[in-house]
This record gives sequence, C-alpha cells and structure tokens, in this order.
Amino acid sequence: MIYYIFFIHKQRGLNLLQHSFSGSKLDIDLVSGFISAIISFINQLYPPTEDIEQEKLIRTIDRGDFKILIESSENVMGILFVNIEKVEVRLKLREILLLFEDTFDFKLWDGTIDIEKFESFKEIIFKKFASEIIQISDVPLLTPSLEEFLATHDELDLLGESDLSVGLIELLSKIDGTADVQEIANRMEISADEVLARIGYLFELGEFITIESPVHETDIFVLTPEAMPIFRRDTYERETIINLFGNEGIDILLNIDGSRSVQGIQGKTYIDLENIKEVLKFCYAEQLVKRVRVHPIIKAVVEIESFTDDAELARIFGKILRLCDGKHSLREIAKNLRVPQSVITDFLVLMGDQVGWERK
Repeated sequence: MIYYIFFIHKQRGLNLLQHSFSGSKLDIDLVSGFISAIISFINQLYPPTEDIEQEKLIRTIDRGDFKILIESSENVMGILFVNIEKVEVRLKLREILLLFEDTFDFKLWDGTIDIEKFESFKEIIFKKFASEIIQISDVPLLTPSLEEFLATHDELDLLGESDLSVGLIELLSKIDGTADVQEIANRMEISADEVLARIGYLFELGEFITIESPVHETDIFVLTPEAMPIFRRDTYERETIINLFGNEGIDILLNIDGSRSVQGIQGKTYIDLENIKEVLKFCYAEQLVKRVRVHPIIKAVVEIESFTDDAELARIFGKILRLCDGKHSLREIAKNLRVPQSVITDFLVLMGDQVGWERK
C-alpha cells in the first residue's frame, strides 16, 4: 500500500508536487514533519552537490508501521511513504521521478516556480501506481449511479484529453457493484492493466469510485513475499498480527497454501469464520496475501449425457463447459450463470482429468 508521494526541489527545498493516496492511514501533520526532518537531515549529512553521480543519499527510512523510500534525480528528490518496501515500487518511483525531471526542465527555471503546473503530472503517477492503489480482485462501486453521474459530468471534463478518457463511459457502465477489476476487463475485452489505470485514476479523484474487497467463503488466498517476516520472531509484522488478532491470526496465515479456501481454513483450524475473514481482509489490504483466481479449462470433448439424463441439468452443464476456456474464473462463471460456485466445482471435479485447473 502506498500512502503519500512528494517531489521536492533539492536546491530550494520547495515541495513541487504531493499527493495523499486514497485510504492513507497516516496523519498529514506527521508526514509533513517527517519530510522537513528528512530534508534537513540529508542536507546536513550529505550537502547538495551538482554532480549527481557523486551524490550520497539515504534511500530508505524504516519506522516499522511505515517506510519512506527516497530517490534522487538531478534537481528533484522523490519521497514515497509505503507500508512495505518492494523492489518494483521503488523502480516505479525512480522511473516517475526521471520522467518528472525530463518533463519540466528545471535548469531553465531561475526565478519563481509555479507549482500549479505540476498538477497535471498526477495522471502519470496514478497510472504508474494503479496496481498499488487497487488490485484486480477489488470490486469498484460507482457513486453516484451512472445516470446521476452522466447528468452532472462530461466525459472529457473529468479526464481531459488524456488517453484515460477513451472508453470511459463504457467502463462506467460495466461497474455494477459485483464485478471485480478482472471481470470488468473481460467484459470489455481489454487488459486488466488498462482497467486498473482508469479506475485507479477515478478512485484517486475521490468522488466517483469507491472500492470494496469482500472476503467470501469460497475465496482462496496465497501469501505474498512481504508476509514472510510474520513467521519470524521479534518482527514488526508478527507483532502487528498478534496485537490485532492474537495467535489465531498467525494460525490462519499458517494454513494458507494457495489451494485451501476460507471455508477450508475454518475446517482445518476451527476458528470462527468471521474472524478468519477479518484477518484475511486486513492482510489483503496490507498486501500480505493475494487472492488466487482458479480458471477451469476443458482439455477434451465431454459427453454431457454421461453425467446426467436431466435435460435442464444438461443445459446448465453445457453452459458451464462453454465458459471453461481458461479466461473465466470459477467465481465469474458462477456469477454469469447464477449457480453456486460449489455446484460448478463439484461438477467439474467429477470430470477428473478432462478438466485442467489454472491458478492466476
């Protein structure tokens, strides 16, 4: 999760651009104090130099509950507040910082700097960090309704002439409060990354999109690499889980194996189902776990008559098989056909080796 981003002019100490990402849990006064202290400390420890290659810089500050990533270009310092330090996030910060420096030629700016000019650059920030803002398993909700939205907003007024505005109305029409990002992408027949960029942008505007991440009994999770410190003694991550959920929280995470559902974890641990959901919802938000999307694939011709003589069941089974193309997850198939996911799973399991299971 990312909280705040700052671009600071190194020579002047001027805050050129900042943004508080939606859902940030950090106090802005605390953040501002940290920024001032960081710049002052770095300038005293490593005075600014015109030779960027010789410049020394602190790159990470770890406070436990959040971390501060620092990158530097010739004239600008990029500072990003995150909950977990990830290589790919740092690389994105570095890439955005260099693009920011190239977009606005600071060498020519000897006088007053008009910081309002930098606001348009936020679109690039939102697109680059879209997958850190929301995840493909998140369910976006449009507020207000599409009809109310269209009555009060023009498509280009919202996103300007940017490429994000292309197909915006179609995207909004696919948001029904039940489909997650991947399912919306499937409906539009475009990549999930494109949908993430557009929804992430709307979400950060703060008025049009909200995000939900419900945990269902049939959901399957896998641990992310960032969860590994939880299983080591005396780490901040382990202490956080125990303080919030007790040893039950650790037991729940120990039983995540990438194939066991939430219901399966309950059957294994005998922990209250709602408690399991609460732990997983927290860990999902903190990117300590991620959902596994199971995509069934029919590998051979199937004779439905060998499974049932009932015409209605045969019709339903036929629809299930047509959707088992590797593009649709079990959850999506169940929603499309309005059939419980357990029924679909039980039917496909009966088919044995004729069905392949791809986990994404």
